[in-house]
Amino acid sequence: MKITPGGPGGEGMYQLLSDAVVPRPIALVSTIGPEGIPNVAPFSFFNAVCSSPPTIAFSVSRRRGELKDTLRNIQYGGEFVVNIVDDAIAEQMNATSADFPPEISEFQTTGLTPVASDLVGAPRVGEAPVSLECKLVQVVEIGQGPRRSALIIGEVVLFHVRDGLYLDGRIDPRRLKAVGRLSGNLYCRTWEIFEMVRPVYRPGP
Repeated sequence: MKITPGGPGGEGMYQLLSDAVVPRPIALVSTIGPEGIPNVAPFSFFNAVCSSPPTIAFSVSRRRGELKDTLRNIQYGGEFVVNIVDDAIAEQMNATSADFPPEISEFQTTGLTPVASDLVGAPRVGEAPVSLECKLVQVVEIGQGPRRSALIIGEVVLFHVRDGLYLDGRIDPRRLKAVGRLSGNLYCRTWEIFEMVRPVYRPGP
């Protein structure tokens, strides 16, 4: 089967992409708006894109053609925090995805704890195993129509890592127990881990 975007059978591109590109890490992004109300929402079109300086990117689509609170707040303040989701806060992360109005804080409705960040104005999620304080680098508009997206690129200016996770210069994925996004209502756990050593090319004589 072949599906051409925009052609016959090309409807439902969000579903097709989210079905095919799996598993995806989840950015639980916390921001603060011009009225001082803290916001937190999950995004799974997310990844690390550079290590020097440490840089991440995530995509925010529009909701019924309107800007989501996360994008509006980042455009206002130029700062945000990416909180990594583990199994312990997976249900609360999912609860933050409801379509709350801007005057209601998802922190309050879900029981997540806002903790003051060190270098940015947006709070981090106190229960998150890892939080990345970020400064906005660039917002890139992508696509057309009511579902067009904004790619938000941010530089990580400070890492918060829960005690016991950082060992020998690495975050232990077995202890992190991060949750990944599949498609629809499906998620996955990173509890089953296997190792493959990268091969080294050695030219023959």
